[in-house]
Amino acid sequence: MNLRPVWLLAALMILAPLSGCLSFSNDSGGSGDGSMDWIDPVTEIEDGNHSHNDLLAHRLATPNAKLIDYHNLNCDGNVKPPADLDNVAGRPCFDEFKNVGPTPGDSSEIAIEGNFLDDCEIYGDGTGGCFAYVSSYNQFEILDISKPNEIRLLSTYYAEIARMIDIKVTSDNNWVLVNHELTNSELDPIPNDDDANSGANRLDLIYVGDKTSPIKVAEWDNPPAGFHNQDLHVYCDWEPANPTALWQDDCHLFLFGADPYPEMVEGSSGTFYKGTQVFYALIDFEGLNPTNNEQQQNASREIIRWGGYTPEPQTTCGGSIFNHDNVFFIHPITKQKMLAVSYWGAGLRFVDVSEPPQIADPLGISWPPETGRWLGCSTDDSGWYGPDGGGHANMSPEVWLDANDGNDNIHYAVPQDNLICSGISEYDPVETWPDKCGIGPSDATYGENWRHYTYIAPEYGSNANHTGYIWTIDTTDPTQPFLVSKWKLPGESTLPDGTSHPHHYIPGGYIFSPHNGDTGLNGHVYWTHYHAGVWITDHGHIWDELI
Repeated sequence: MNLRPVWLLAALMILAPLSGCLSFSNDSGGSGDGSMDWIDPVTEIEDGNHSHNDLLAHRLATPNAKLIDYHNLNCDGNVKPPADLDNVAGRPCFDEFKNVGPTPGDSSEIAIEGNFLDDCEIYGDGTGGCFAYVSSYNQFEILDISKPNEIRLLSTYYAEIARMIDIKVTSDNNWVLVNHELTNSELDPIPNDDDANSGANRLDLIYVGDKTSPIKVAEWDNPPAGFHNQDLHVYCDWEPANPTALWQDDCHLFLFGADPYPEMVEGSSGTFYKGTQVFYALIDFEGLNPTNNEQQQNASREIIRWGGYTPEPQTTCGGSIFNHDNVFFIHPITKQKMLAVSYWGAGLRFVDVSEPPQIADPLGISWPPETGRWLGCSTDDSGWYGPDGGGHANMSPEVWLDANDGNDNIHYAVPQDNLICSGISEYDPVETWPDKCGIGPSDATYGENWRHYTYIAPEYGSNANHTGYIWTIDTTDPTQPFLVSKWKLPGESTLPDGTSHPHHYIPGGYIFSPHNGDTGLNGHVYWTHYHAGVWITDHGHIWDELI
């Protein structure tokens, strides 16, 4: 049984009421021809009575989507914790405060992890369970989503000086990495009061083994703008030669930061670091003893710069190398540990982080290497990325970098965790597999029908002409990615002169572009869109239509 999509949708529904309108159709569910009617949200927004604080006014949905639960992230009736917990540790939350005032603030990003295929069972050693982690500017929350229609807020971690935009968690549910960044000044103005300081340009590493009591373990300051997004992974198959790290026994924690302003001088050091930055976290729990002195404490929470990557300028079509997203995944065919990296105009990049070097390479001279890339335009004179190759969309650089046409600004990369064949995955019962899927990816005849996709999308601060495309890139061979489809929000708009516009004319700078996504097992992708709510797109049968 495919369980994960249920929790993905439930997790997105947690955020939908907080971030914008849910979705758009009439209550009848369609026009009678199998399609769903579209109500342009611009019409609603232009209504003088519209308020984003009115939850009931946003309960617009297609008939196959239903809001099953909601949490306003009120922990214990207090917006802030006691002073001694600020920026140090979280506090437990209580069920009786669910969906009563006060609502603490906006939510930004969400990550979910858990043993979904085991029905979120809590094992005898205390591990297991299914959780959602929500970043919300001054804080992040941990929710138990084991029962999607009975979500529970377990704890919240608050920092007065903070701007937590993104949140990621390791697959063992023990480590959370949050970022603070100061780059979205158009959408989220830089604080200019007592919060306007360097506290908002760093990574914070939080231990969440106890879901009711998160504890900050280490931090890394990264002026001038912090990291835009980040990820992390626990390596249990890497043995460092560095004897100071041997206390970590079998597993080692690496952090991946997306610096939006690569190749800038780091503080006053005079050193230039790259956009995708890799760190090794030397976390010694025995050393994190409150009786230790400050020097001992610092030695037990050391973070070391270990590698870096930025696209070569000649491969960018002249586009910006603003690094927005680093997403860690393990490729299901090659088994490489990889980062899917969004570099705005420089497009999608795959970086191999499988084998960290024994000696740190902080300037990224040789590690990590690029495995593949995809842009709309040709980025080489010959070969796969050349004019006659398949690694682009045959666009000129000018077209590729034109946001008005829904291009450029690649902010999100969403790789599948598994392979897809004709709308099914290896998690489906074998007896339900279509003949064209054979016995699986290893089938000599039909193995090629099992595909891996990575989805990329732009983000626009404002765009009066286009909501932006979601691009489906076939990454079955990560060294030769190619475009297989693109999709945008359906519907047209009416311009002030009464003529029709093929996309969305958005008065007043409203934005409808994608704002992150996650994948299910069978080719379903779950997207949040600015002010356009939650959308589920089906990519499971793309290969069927191409062959």
